[in-house]
Amino acid sequence: MTAPFFDHPATHKWLWIELIGFDNTLPDFGVAEFLARCGFQPDGVALLFSSAGFVMRHAGMDKETKLAPVDASYAAHSHSIERARQVWTNHLLRDLIAVLHQHGCLVYLSYLNLYQYNDDAGGVISEPWFTQRPELNETRRDGSSQASINVLKHVDGQPFADILQRRTLQVLQDYNLDGLQIADGISSPRLALQEGDYSDDSVGSFLAETGIALPPQLALTADGDPDAMLARAEWIWQSQRSAWIAHHTRRWQRYYRTFVGALHAAGKQVIFNSAWTREPFEAIYRYGVDYRAVAATGIDGCMVEDVSPGLAILSERDNGYLMNDAQRRRLYYEFLVTLMFNRAAMPALRITPLASIHDTMEQWGVLQHAPTSMVRNVMSNLNTLVFHRGSYRPATDGPYFCLADGLSASDWAFICKIWDTAYSPEPLKPAGAAVIWSDARVDHELTAFIATRRTPSHRLVSELLYGGAPLYAAARIDDLEGIRGALLVTNPDLLPPDEQALLRTYQGGAVLALACGELPQAGSCLVREVNSFGGAALWHYNAAAQDTAAETVVVTNPAVYEADPCRYMEAVGMLWTRPLDFAPLSEAFFRACAHVITRLTGAPSLVHDGEARNPCNLISVWHTPDHYRVFIGNDNYYYNHPLVEMGRPIECVSCLTKFAGYEVPIEGSTFSGRIPGRGMEAFEVWLAPSR
Repeated sequence: MTAPFFDHPATHKWLWIELIGFDNTLPDFGVAEFLARCGFQPDGVALLFSSAGFVMRHAGMDKETKLAPVDASYAAHSHSIERARQVWTNHLLRDLIAVLHQHGCLVYLSYLNLYQYNDDAGGVISEPWFTQRPELNETRRDGSSQASINVLKHVDGQPFADILQRRTLQVLQDYNLDGLQIADGISSPRLALQEGDYSDDSVGSFLAETGIALPPQLALTADGDPDAMLARAEWIWQSQRSAWIAHHTRRWQRYYRTFVGALHAAGKQVIFNSAWTREPFEAIYRYGVDYRAVAATGIDGCMVEDVSPGLAILSERDNGYLMNDAQRRRLYYEFLVTLMFNRAAMPALRITPLASIHDTMEQWGVLQHAPTSMVRNVMSNLNTLVFHRGSYRPATDGPYFCLADGLSASDWAFICKIWDTAYSPEPLKPAGAAVIWSDARVDHELTAFIATRRTPSHRLVSELLYGGAPLYAAARIDDLEGIRGALLVTNPDLLPPDEQALLRTYQGGAVLALACGELPQAGSCLVREVNSFGGAALWHYNAAAQDTAAETVVVTNPAVYEADPCRYMEAVGMLWTRPLDFAPLSEAFFRACAHVITRLTGAPSLVHDGEARNPCNLISVWHTPDHYRVFIGNDNYYYNHPLVEMGRPIECVSCLTKFAGYEVPIEGSTFSGRIPGRGMEAFEVWLAPSR
């Protein structure tokens, strides 16, 4: 990649854009004017082609040929904000790429696994190469198929992935493209493993590799027989789930190893999209993609699909179900954990999160319809930290703007100001506790979830964040040298013995543990939930900073939870929009844990009276012992005026996100501010010098 690892993330910006974002009637395709409006020099531009047919139709550059309408715009939509869809040719596209190179931009190709679109009259157009090979369609558990390709299937007696990769490399070379963004449906299946692909091709590969035999009542050949296919799919998911998932992780690892090796050998760069916005656990469980294995191929980067600002405002029509307000509020915290854990799982890889702006085809617009959520997202992402190579750095290496067309200079100025203001240079450490990441634990959590539906770490941490816990940093358990301060470990009994011993002997501060299942003796317990499905507890895990004087907080949860792990089916909905179901641990338990973590770590806190959850969240980053940056977010759709307790007398406070001269109310060790609905404000806080 073009920038050193963990360089200033706000200065490294990528653009994801369709051809309709450029004007092929102008000599330079409007590139100079487009970049002038951006107001910054992008590291690179990824050209979005929504159909894999672009690659399969490619026939070289000797003759000038028209591209398909679906190549000119996502799903061939007829207009953008700026212009009508234009007719492009292969030579015009080659010339556009050359102009972008002249302006110092790397240019990537990206395409999706779709092959159908509607023409301007509403008729369905299918890519001939794929309609002639319906065996490549992704096939659901009930035998139905959809117009999207499964890149792991076979065609004409050979793996389709081999054909696709050869064709892709030829396109990159012929157009002089710098690299490939392996995008949605090409980077992971479009169907969750629970739902597909259950065709004879996929099941045959599974049986051949694992040596598993079907029961005699199930058909080895079921294509075209929905009842037989459904029966076979149910048996695999209920009785062979672990093997089914592991089989897919191996296949995707081989797929990536071949793809990355071939492109690197040709001098091309490769990045990949995360699996439908998921963190490492769900990427494996839902889609069979192990980010750690992908990173091990030497791939150049990962575009983490962080869609929380847009997903929170989508409708029932968009999602396939009506998301309730509690689910919408939680998205922000779930995606922060996703970013932290993806970075922790891929510590040496460049992580560029998708920065949602708008999409004129999909008809959502964060910039237009939820700009305060955009602000909150950027500020949180740049101040969610990871401990790596002896210091804390942001969990992101810069934005991947989606989509980048149709924006004015003032739009870009607003967006860039957010990124510049949000960046905290050289943070000393985050307030609160750092969450421990373990590669081994995620594997054990998968086993436990399949066997008993035990709640995995990403869910525990996101619920703690939702409850108000100061947990805006992560650290790999094998990267603890030099770290100081409190740590939080989740599901510690699922760690290997050597990792448990490492945490028990940690001398840098308190280690707190949170888990369900195997619980500690009450003497060291800080918070305990009593329920009918196994209980949960927060307790001290090491000898440092024990708080034995405090009484255990006991929360009683009357919720009933009965789930047969083998037969339980997720409400998949529209891919990634509907969360997995987890045991109903109570909000009261997580709020109590959050209160204890805040007290024990001495982190700045939100003053709040009453039993209800505080609608605001607080991210505090130390820069010196007397200097903080404090970011206050708001879950509500209306203004809140939270009171922040810093724990020491405040010398002065300035608001970085409001106009010059804005007065921040201060009283002793507290200050307050007006926080917009679903937004965030940034404050610089200087405390009276410590003695």
